[in-house]
Amino acid sequence: MRILFGWEFGAGLGHINRIKPIARAFRERGAEIFLALQENERADAFWNPATARLPDGYHLLPIPNWRMPTDPKARQVPTHSFADVLTLIGYGNELGFAARLEAWCGLIAAVQPDLVIGDFSPTLNIAARGRVPSLTIGNGYTMPPGGREMPPIRPWQSKLEAFSVDHETRLLEMVNKVLRLRGEEKLAFLSDAFHGDRSFPLTLPIVDPYAASRSEETLPPFNMPTGIQPLPLEQRAEDGVFFYMPRSHPSLRTVMDALKQSKLNVRAYISGLGPEQATQQSTGTFQVSPSPLPFNEIMPKARLLVHHGGLSTAIAGAMAGTPQAIVPWNLEHLVTARRIETLGAIQVVNNPEKEYPGKALAKLFLRMARDNQLAATAIAAAGTVDSGDTAAALSTILKAGLALANSSGE
Repeated sequence: MRILFGWEFGAGLGHINRIKPIARAFRERGAEIFLALQENERADAFWNPATARLPDGYHLLPIPNWRMPTDPKARQVPTHSFADVLTLIGYGNELGFAARLEAWCGLIAAVQPDLVIGDFSPTLNIAARGRVPSLTIGNGYTMPPGGREMPPIRPWQSKLEAFSVDHETRLLEMVNKVLRLRGEEKLAFLSDAFHGDRSFPLTLPIVDPYAASRSEETLPPFNMPTGIQPLPLEQRAEDGVFFYMPRSHPSLRTVMDALKQSKLNVRAYISGLGPEQATQQSTGTFQVSPSPLPFNEIMPKARLLVHHGGLSTAIAGAMAGTPQAIVPWNLEHLVTARRIETLGAIQVVNNPEKEYPGKALAKLFLRMARDNQLAATAIAAAGTVDSGDTAAALSTILKAGLALANSSGE
């Protein structure tokens, strides 16, 4: 059995954290695994450092990349649906789409897989149709419901803007024109490009932006935190704060400075920061760890969690019953923040430089860390958060994949 995993769009550990356990489960059953990853460096999740190679049975392939916009102004372009996102990255370029579709078809022809598993891989999903059984995975954000027009990404938005509807119409027309010229079946809806023969959004209803409009089955994510239990207020560190943010976050310096001004007792991890830089950024009350800190140990003891809105971090904070100040970096983080905000004890800070000038941000952190009622609200809400049975989720995907792979030989 040969399985091709494709990851076309997006960045970060979330994609590989979904792919890795599924690939390992299939490999344990003797499958040959072919990895076509948006970020080849993420293959280090499978790497054997002693040999500087992937283990036997794993193969790393190049993929037909898209050129992501590098202009910072691109982040200011409104993206209200995934049609807007695809338009922003140039998916509407007919030649660009046709060339990448042909490249994915060539990859499928070369590998001759029994099953394709796509994570945020719309072009691969389209290429697989009629050629090989396909299964799709992703988080809620990257898998808009199929079989219908795209709903807004922002769950608080009831109706799409006219430009979003126009983008979806134009993209669907372009895709179907290319498919017609190739003699292949057209898509009924653009959203169908995010789905295969079986689709498994790995998300929790509390953070799924499409929860209100999704009808297909969802499964709990694999990378959700485990073993986190809220501690009562009296067992939490006085003025204790956990701070987690990527080095590339545009508001990192602003948030760090505010936390240092607050004189709260901060334990921090800044991903992408080396050990020497971590030491340089540390002060008596602001201690930066050179390596990730265990959520299950540090979050339940904190009075405040300050972070960028990563899905697993937000869920971990909710499970720990810890108030959160979330400074989103992108739309996915904002959607996660606004969804988790419904639990209470959450403050979303969209633009800290403008919303909290001077020492206002430091005062906000101080107030939240010392607010007993806010802490009580967070602790009470922790009991409503269920991260689900990830072992059962993996088993469901494995069974579905094996059934599809076996059907390809019939």
